[in-house]
Amino acid sequence: MEHGRRVAGRYHLIEPIGRGGMGVVWRAHDDLLDRPVAVKEVLHLPASEDDRAIFIRRTMREARAAGRVSHPNVIVVHDVIEEDGHPWIVMQLVQARSLGEILRDHGPLVPDRVASIGLQVLDALCTAHAAGVLHRDVKPENVLIGPDNRVVLTDFGIATMPEESTSTMTGSITGTPAFLPPERLNGRPATPESDLWSLGATLYAAVEGRPPFERSSPVATMAAILNDEPAPPRRAGELTPVLHGLLRKDPLLRMDAAEAADLLRAAMPGRSPAPGGTTGPSPARSTAPDGTTRLPSNEAPAPPGGSGSSSRARLLTIVLVPLLVAAAAFGGWYGYHSLAAGDSATGSTGGTTTGQPASEPIASPSQSPSPSPSPSPSQSPSETPAQSPPPSPSPPPSSAGPDDDVPAGWSRHDDPLGFSVALPDGWTAYDRKGRRVWFRKPGSRDYLLIDLTPWTDADPVAAMRTVERTSTRLGLLKGYARIRLDAGTYLGVPSADWEFTHTPPTGRVRVLDRAFRLPDGRCFAIYWQVADARWTTGLPYFQTFADTFRP
Repeated sequence: MEHGRRVAGRYHLIEPIGRGGMGVVWRAHDDLLDRPVAVKEVLHLPASEDDRAIFIRRTMREARAAGRVSHPNVIVVHDVIEEDGHPWIVMQLVQARSLGEILRDHGPLVPDRVASIGLQVLDALCTAHAAGVLHRDVKPENVLIGPDNRVVLTDFGIATMPEESTSTMTGSITGTPAFLPPERLNGRPATPESDLWSLGATLYAAVEGRPPFERSSPVATMAAILNDEPAPPRRAGELTPVLHGLLRKDPLLRMDAAEAADLLRAAMPGRSPAPGGTTGPSPARSTAPDGTTRLPSNEAPAPPGGSGSSSRARLLTIVLVPLLVAAAAFGGWYGYHSLAAGDSATGSTGGTTTGQPASEPIASPSQSPSPSPSPSPSQSPSETPAQSPPPSPSPPPSSAGPDDDVPAGWSRHDDPLGFSVALPDGWTAYDRKGRRVWFRKPGSRDYLLIDLTPWTDADPVAAMRTVERTSTRLGLLKGYARIRLDAGTYLGVPSADWEFTHTPPTGRVRVLDRAFRLPDGRCFAIYWQVADARWTTGLPYFQTFADTFRP
């Protein structure tokens, strides 16, 4: 290709600035809009015309995928063209060097710088996953670092959107072997967890100076990814836990984005440990060692009683808790005090003083000193559409019965909070705070929350509507869609069922939240969250939880 050529009559190619197995990237000028751009000339030697057509369709899909993601840490795609029988992708020109080039020129980086890079890449991935886009080729060469240390994730060259059929090149696996996760080498499709594994391999390479499974040949490298454990990091320091968590071979056991963000932040300088064990300078909440969110002790609800604004504050404490911890993971945290203030309850008895203004939302992982993960590993609550299978074993259809009539494969859990419920074998109470307890199976993103925090509204439906108005007004539920908010009767008392969907970074989830008050005055909420795509198989779990729940 001669310098000086114009593509599509408007993009003047000036000089090549990068080369790879899939083509050449040119510094160019857009004569129509009078701006510098980067133009990727995507090259491929097809075996047949059918192969060429598949390749072009894939590349067009790449441009659409990248164009769907708007984020400061993601390269901007301006245009896509087909000329001379192959695609050209017009992108934002970023004055930056790749992480791969930096490592080759200067060697391994110090852990705190790698942590900063990792947070920015993780933020970009979470945004892409929330849009339904997978990168599928996270590696040092695709991480650009500018002179101001801004990180840009580029080259969604093998990106795919889960809702589209996958076009792959015949007989090949696309991607760079040293950064391909084991599930893809085993022939399974890419998932958001796959991108997280590749991020872990990229960070390992950045701090150790070599990929975690690098061997003498691509085949040996892939075999090591499938069968070996990575060599213990020697230079990683405080990054070691996040490297181990992201490089777990089983995607169901792999560290999620929210926990990874907390651990990356903990590895940065100037971060003091939070009471829960990781970093968290924000007084709005602390974080447990397993990455779950915990509200601080001074946010305990006020005793029952009272009226007016204090009643609303207590109501928000109980019913908004699941939403608050969930919202923290996808960039909507305001803190309990902020919510109460927004509902004219600032000075109520039992209110809190988090020190965080009501107008200050949490930023994304690369911008905020302490984003909070979800109480469930779906993070963000988060992270990607949840890929974990439904918990095992499958529950039977709803079958209320006596206390000893627990489904096969389930067992009754007697909780110190004063209730019992049947749980699938293997499920545990993985977090507690005050009068709240969360249950899940290790590795699953679905979770059950039982909340006994008191509230004073006489009508549970009205209580739920207040929570719905407040949480949507504050932007805590991205992509929120109410399915129903119905009055009912449960255990012989009035109840409310609030069913809705929203979209954290990990993908769309569906929630069923049941609130009721017993004659003795105790208030309960049974909150069940599952990936929206698995709602049909997830709903029987809620029915069994409800059928076996006993105060």
